[in-house]
Amino acid sequence: MLKLGKIQTLKILREKDFGVFVGEEGGDSVLLPIRQVPKGKTVGDEVSVFLYKDSKDRLIATTKKPYLEVGEIGKLRVNDVNTIGAFVDIGLEKDILVPHREMRYALKKDMEVDIYLYVDKTERLAGTMYTKKKEDAKHLTQEEMNASRYEKLGDTIERLIEEKFEGHIPYTDKTVDSEQVKKDFGVSKAAFKKAIGKLLKEKKIKITRTAIFKIYQD
Repeated sequence: MLKLGKIQTLKILREKDFGVFVGEEGGDSVLLPIRQVPKGKTVGDEVSVFLYKDSKDRLIATTKKPYLEVGEIGKLRVNDVNTIGAFVDIGLEKDILVPHREMRYALKKDMEVDIYLYVDKTERLAGTMYTKKKEDAKHLTQEEMNASRYEKLGDTIERLIEEKFEGHIPYTDKTVDSEQVKKDFGVSKAAFKKAIGKLLKEKKIKITRTAIFKIYQD
């Protein structure tokens, strides 16, 4: 059964030029876009995906891990506020709406607030600040949220090393200045250092005195 707002393991059922369809044998399937398909995966293989709805309200899968799943509470950043509510960063391409009626107080851009993720009456993912009504919700600690952010940032940096820098960055996390990091990756130097440390621990990169290199697996 396909579960909106949840991470689940599904099987690749068929391939298309634009991606693969994942699901359970004999059941419904959902598109996993080609850019999200893990290298080497093919029909019959299983993949871990998160299900959400795209800008056209279609159910879609992603291999990106969100900061929250349905039924969880965590601190999220507000990316924008307009007449219908606030849009918070859940770690995916599409932000999640927190309607004005679900706010305990007015939200402003760049605020970080505790949000409970749920499926609303229109079968869309949404957020609410009325978390005290959700006694059975799983509260994610700030440490868990930070770990998720650094994991996602590490994935992004690894991809950019390959795509933007052709396999190596001409500086290290110790030699680069904050402005260069912000220009190249859009994050603070502190966040960059933590993500680089994670990639190094996972043996996805190597660091010399002057550069960072991506390690390619055989």
